[in-house]
Amino acid sequence: MKNLMKSYRVPILFLGCLLFLAVLSHFWFWGNVYLSRPIYSGEVKIQNFPGSAKVFRDQNGVPHIEADSSKAAYTALGYTMASDRLFQMELQRRVGQGQLSEIFGSALLESDLFLRTLLLRKSAEDYLKSNSKLAPEAWIELDAFLDGINAFIAEDRLPIEFKILGFKPRKFERIDSIAFLYYMGFSFAEGIKSDSLFSILESQLTGRLVRELFPRYDFEPNASILESQPGAKLTAKLEPKGLNLNEKVLPFLVAMDDLKIPIPPLLGSNSWVLSGKRTESGGAILANDPHIGLSNPGTWYEAHVKFPGYETYGYFLSILPFPLVGHNREKAWGLTMLEQDDVNLYAETIRGEKVAFKNVEVPLVFQEELIPQKDGSTKSATIRITPHGPVITDFVKGYSGRPLSLFWVNHQNINPLVEVLFLLGRANSLKEMEDVGGLVIAPGLNISYADKNGNIGYYAIGRFPILKGNVRKILEGSTGESEVTGYLPFSANPRLINPSNGIIVTANNLVTSKPLPAVGIPEGNWHPPDRFLRIRSLLETKEKWSTEDLSKMQFDTYSSFAPEFLKIVLPILGERSHSGEKAAISQLKEWDFQNDRKSKGALVYQVLFAELHKAIYLDELGEEKYKLYGEFADSWISFRYMMRHPESLFWDDIATVGTKETQANRIELAFQNTVRFLEKEISSSPSLWVWEKLYRIKHPHPLGKIPLLGKIFDLGPFPATGGPEVINNLKYKIVAGDFTATAGPSKRRVIDFGNLNHSKTQTPLGNSGHLGSPFYGNLIEDYNSGKARSILFEANDYQSTEYQMTFGAN
Repeated sequence: MKNLMKSYRVPILFLGCLLFLAVLSHFWFWGNVYLSRPIYSGEVKIQNFPGSAKVFRDQNGVPHIEADSSKAAYTALGYTMASDRLFQMELQRRVGQGQLSEIFGSALLESDLFLRTLLLRKSAEDYLKSNSKLAPEAWIELDAFLDGINAFIAEDRLPIEFKILGFKPRKFERIDSIAFLYYMGFSFAEGIKSDSLFSILESQLTGRLVRELFPRYDFEPNASILESQPGAKLTAKLEPKGLNLNEKVLPFLVAMDDLKIPIPPLLGSNSWVLSGKRTESGGAILANDPHIGLSNPGTWYEAHVKFPGYETYGYFLSILPFPLVGHNREKAWGLTMLEQDDVNLYAETIRGEKVAFKNVEVPLVFQEELIPQKDGSTKSATIRITPHGPVITDFVKGYSGRPLSLFWVNHQNINPLVEVLFLLGRANSLKEMEDVGGLVIAPGLNISYADKNGNIGYYAIGRFPILKGNVRKILEGSTGESEVTGYLPFSANPRLINPSNGIIVTANNLVTSKPLPAVGIPEGNWHPPDRFLRIRSLLETKEKWSTEDLSKMQFDTYSSFAPEFLKIVLPILGERSHSGEKAAISQLKEWDFQNDRKSKGALVYQVLFAELHKAIYLDELGEEKYKLYGEFADSWISFRYMMRHPESLFWDDIATVGTKETQANRIELAFQNTVRFLEKEISSSPSLWVWEKLYRIKHPHPLGKIPLLGKIFDLGPFPATGGPEVINNLKYKIVAGDFTATAGPSKRRVIDFGNLNHSKTQTPLGNSGHLGSPFYGNLIEDYNSGKARSILFEANDYQSTEYQMTFGAN
């Protein structure tokens, strides 16, 4: 017995040590979370604080800042944001300047190299050196905001993420905010990937029309912003437009897709405005829900800022003091992505230190970059810059094709985005809003506007390049035959002001189907028209709309293409004898086209859609290129085209030599695969086939990929109501076979000038990104169920809170 006890002693001691370390780690982790938790009540003394300020946090965690001066207000805002979002701020500035590998290690060096190649910091430095005088106050208020962030850092109550990664943040500077703002502008640019894949497939596909894969709106009538608003007369179908690089480009495209950048990209948006004649309150209403990659914390920080002469309730990127969207007592504005093509790739001919440009060799420009590493060393990189822009393939592993340079409108002119955001908050008329919009170089955005006087408006802002050549593919850089020769003047940009129908809708759809001067019909990475068509059809159903109606509409999940899709599919499938197939067809026939959690038809439709999408494209593209293609908006537009055109050669499976498959053949096979998938992955009993069994929503944290930490920091997955390209656009990656939503509405808001205090909003998680905050994840259930809350704009509604802080000088 004694020997037996000895034999167990070592493993017992080992297990005991492991248990002790686990308990110790637990107490260390949560102890640090508790000690660094945000403090929401009391007095804050900051050296040289410029006046006095008070912060009231309402029951939802939204700070309402009242101050006696703008500097006091923005210093308090910087401190308040930092207490909730300091780690997010840190990541934002590191993304903007390519400094991720300094804290995450060499695994993110490739991301840093790509970010450096975008010249974000250089563009920010050029902006700062330009000493722009458009809005001198903007710089004063930005500096005050940064002072507030740095005052919080000086208190050394850093969130747990800093301790896990083992570093302390340096002071924040102007360039941190500007460089990240430029990065967000670049994140809109899908063309850098789609142009590359178009060029590859153009040289590879035989017997197939590449324009069918990248149709833009060549075959989509009646879905442009200017011509197709509710009440517009529908036009005839559009006629298709007419329209050599090789596989060597693929490593570049794969590398772009695999980049590890811990900040979600902007991916789409809905917005609509109604004049007072179309609302129950009699006042103009603005509704807006930008679509962004899901993350924890969320993209927006919600705050209300008030000082003499100024008041705005807005949604902020946490590294900036001015909201991107917001409202006050005078006006409200919202944003969606314009999606016009303002980036191009050029294949360059480089010999030594010179590049061929317009058939003449000109010198390259070289920029040296030093990238600090986690181990204290420094990696150096030399960026080559051509007349078109930086060479972005120099640091892509395995790339052996011609050097590709990036032309981006943002590189060509000083882009005063900080002052634009400042002025957006001050513009209080349609004319002032137009003047501010005209200052934007990039990114392309749709601004929706409503004001207390009943005006509604829409402006397309950002520059439309005037270009010779086919902008859907990589361009030849040496000859000068495919150059940007100028830009459309802002006065010619598309706009709508107080239209007679009283409604303006945008949903990342084609801006206009008519030619623009010198540009022609604009090119862009337009999203499928599904959301636009659904919003339009709903707003045509009645004359007057309430705030509740429109807030509920933002949660709508009707698949607008589904009725057309099933009209094609169901006759082909006919009657079935297999019990699972019979049940699937029955569920499709009974479906109301809404993607509710408990919907059976939604589950069958979404899986069938994914299976058929794969059947159409996978054989021609192969696994690697199909994975890339499925992420493009064009793949959805192409799918609509394919369903309407059974004669397309893409229906034929190139792997079956001597046999020509038809649309009916591929639909039959995709349906069989759908039923097998449902029986295997969901249940053998069709009565259990409901959408929530497969579909989830998840908010990943930047540290979520670290073992064990993901279970702490990631929020979700949760069952969800929604789907891709519905108004509640919670999108999953169709090609990945994973039905977890990766992007969706980053906020929902409805602003009603007939009853401003009745305005509504929703955000996905909560205002704080700190684990120890009571406002961490506190709004999840409301968002997932579509429950909107009132925006608290009056002092009487928020000043009674228990969370009150006063700011003053030390």
